[in-house]
Amino acid sequence: MACENGLAASELRRQVTSPNGTTEAAINTFLSGGFEALVDQALQAAATRSAELARQLGH
Repeated sequence: MACENGLAASELRRQVTSPNGTTEAAINTFLSGGFEALVDQALQAAATRSAELARQLGH
């Protein structure tokens, strides 16, 4: 959907999340618990390991 209409994923999510509903409560819990930072750390760890493996294979 994001590719088809050009909207950011966050805007699409906003459009389908009921204010004060269950999904909004869950998302707010993720955000207040540091979910975004955790995802960033996981992606960085994967990128670092990928580079290490590529060096080991001589790429």
